[in-house]
Amino acid sequence: MATYKETHYRSILKAISFRFVASLTTVVIIFILARSLKLDMSVSLKLSGLAGVADVVSKLILYYFHERIWGWIGIGQKKHPLSSLPVNRSLDEKNLQIIKDKLKELGYISED
Repeated sequence: MATYKETHYRSILKAISFRFVASLTTVVIIFILARSLKLDMSVSLKLSGLAGVADVVSKLILYYFHERIWGWIGIGQKKHPLSSLPVNRSLDEKNLQIIKDKLKELGYISED
């Protein structure tokens, strides 16, 4: 299992996708509660909409920082022995194949 670093871009995308689902849930719950209190339909819609916006903005920010902090915590992570090698550029297919072949030859991997 290879260990990798989360990029800021990936953390942002994960936060957005999670917030969409979670905030939609919040909007529906607030709307149902507002209607159960016999609030007017327009008031219920405004209240659930405002709660949804506040929920998205605040929790998106909190989730992003939560993800970044967990990036510093090593609990449950395994460090891959090759992850400490400094790499100056991306590997092209030819060089990647050379490395894979050498790892197979040395018995580190058996897959193609």
